[in-house]
Amino acid sequence: MKKRSWVIVGVLLMVGLFGGWFWSKRNPKEGTLSLSGLEEKVRVVRDEKGLAYIYARNLDDALMAQGFVTAQDRLFQMELTRLFSSGRLGEMAGAEARPLDVRMRTIGFFRQAQKHARLLDPPTRKNFQKYVDGINAYLKEQSAFLPIEFKVAGLKPSPWQVEDALAIMYFMSWGSSANLQTEIIAQMLVEKLGREKAIEIFPLTINPDYPGET
Repeated sequence: MKKRSWVIVGVLLMVGLFGGWFWSKRNPKEGTLSLSGLEEKVRVVRDEKGLAYIYARNLDDALMAQGFVTAQDRLFQMELTRLFSSGRLGEMAGAEARPLDVRMRTIGFFRQAQKHARLLDPPTRKNFQKYVDGINAYLKEQSAFLPIEFKVAGLKPSPWQVEDALAIMYFMSWGSSANLQTEIIAQMLVEKLGREKAIEIFPLTINPDYPGET
């Protein structure tokens, strides 16, 4: 991958982080809002550092409020991460981001998210849906207060879906997997040579409680 492409990503993420902090300082956070989808009243209280504390009477309302507050504080950063994880960074960065988009689409975080979203059990899907409902509520109710970074970048945020949240979750898990390459090599050896032969070449730690697992 071209070094220049990674530089672009670094710059964009720094813009998102700084922009999110700057916007959080000037984005209105006081008052009362009526959001469609909430079952009961929800209170959001911020401490002296701006950290939000959500008080809700049920999980659905808490998750929706969390989505709203997260978008309120970090919408541009969230959009950058969504574009990056789904291989759509070129929509903002142009041709220079193409190698990154090709890589992300080859890995297929969003493609897998589309498949897995259909497999979620109803309670889990509902939890994800409530969270993205909160994000979308912010997009709808606070469209006049979108971060200026969107205008500078020539972007207009589109509504979020469960698939977007899943893709970002997979991307973040992948990025934090320090032994990812080792796990891939081990799995390839098992599939190609069989478990016993693979262990001779590439020692694996056997789970003593479940001999069939590593």
